[in-house]
Amino acid sequence: MTNKMKASLLYGIGDVRYEIVDIPKISSNEVLVKVKNVGICGSDLPRSMVSGLSGGAKYPIILGHEFSGEISGVGSDVKNIQIGDRVAVAPLVPCGKCIYCKSGDYGLCTDYHIIGTRVNGALAEYVKVPADHILKLPDSLDFETAAGIEPATIAYHGLAKAGIKVGDSVVVLGCGPIGQFAIQWAKVFGASKIIAVDIFNEKLELAKKLGANYSVNSKESDVVAEIKKITSGGADAVIETAGSKFTQEQALLISKKKGNVVFVGISHTPLPLSESATESILRGELKIQGSWNSYTQPYPGNAWHATVDFMGKGEIVFKPMISHKIKLEEVGEYLKKMVNREINFNKVVVEI
Repeated sequence: MTNKMKASLLYGIGDVRYEIVDIPKISSNEVLVKVKNVGICGSDLPRSMVSGLSGGAKYPIILGHEFSGEISGVGSDVKNIQIGDRVAVAPLVPCGKCIYCKSGDYGLCTDYHIIGTRVNGALAEYVKVPADHILKLPDSLDFETAAGIEPATIAYHGLAKAGIKVGDSVVVLGCGPIGQFAIQWAKVFGASKIIAVDIFNEKLELAKKLGANYSVNSKESDVVAEIKKITSGGADAVIETAGSKFTQEQALLISKKKGNVVFVGISHTPLPLSESATESILRGELKIQGSWNSYTQPYPGNAWHATVDFMGKGEIVFKPMISHKIKLEEVGEYLKKMVNREINFNKVVVEI
């Protein structure tokens, strides 16, 4: 192996370059991962093309935090990981010092960073990773599917907060990748009625293939009336993944009394509530829960181990969600196309 690798580097907003750089050197408690597949996250778009980096990150940087690969180097202090192991990586690196880390709520850490946001990530042939962030893959789980583990854990973490019981009705508002995984988890959790809501028919069609029993296009029909009809008065659980102030309010209106509403999506806007939404919270005694990240104790937590298990068994799938497979040298071109909406995409995966 030479000491050079191909990588996609972000030098500034809109400035992505395909270059040859040094392969990272690992410390005694790190491993070197030869990257196989990387999913482009929705959060990578503003970082690269709109608002730039945050949290003290510096240019140039290699993005990419949803990835799978093969171990190609092992630090001297690392145990139980071998060269050739097939792996996925939990990218959040908690500080380990704050009260949330000490209580095992690693996803709520006050000073975490994520591989591929403040330190170099996986849009390269190789990436270095702390050894305790490695999850070994079962033989039944291929690299392409494993690149979907991280977003699948986000959906699991939100669903787990919804108190879903076997036979419940579940509404998923927003059918992007997180919503698509939420639909699949709702089925695993035992929901009998899974209702997908979106404004794009192609996403609703995919939602039906992934396990939704009903679909509602909120541009074409009255969402609240339609869902109350399907659920005979309101859903047991509502998962909001769109990150829109409109769907966040709808979530409050379509829940049954004493129902569970979980906000997963980020709107970056205020959420003014109508009188009817406020009444629904009060008179319906709704339980409203936020969901952030997917990391619990022991790190990285149950969401990760459950996702590896259920993906390995084929009960949570990722490949039908992939709309584009691209090469490393195409990353800059595709990021621009994605942020400018020049292509219709669902999940873009980079094959390395």
